[in-house]
Amino acid sequence: MTGERARQHNYYCTAKQQAIIARRAKKAGMSRSAFMVACALHDEPAGAELMPAPEEQKALLGHLPAAADMVTRLMAPVPDLGMSVIDALEFLCRLKTPETDP
Repeated sequence: MTGERARQHNYYCTAKQQAIIARRAKKAGMSRSAFMVACALHDEPAGAELMPAPEEQKALLGHLPAAADMVTRLMAPVPDLGMSVIDALEFLCRLKTPETDP
């Protein structure tokens, strides 16, 4: 694409989406336009590709207690079974495909 002249194109998004794009572009040290092109072409601008916006981080953190509870339940021994749900699933996988180790 070297030597090709850039042209203006319009894309639609909400005001909230625009604010998130602007914040992430600023964090990556890029203009919004360059940031959107880099993200769309998978150039992964440094520091912007993996970090959710603060409101997204807060929402994700809010789900941690429920996720921790689910993991605890999956790892706890099931009454009358003598093993956890994870162990039982591993056992069933080994029965189905004994030549492979899950």
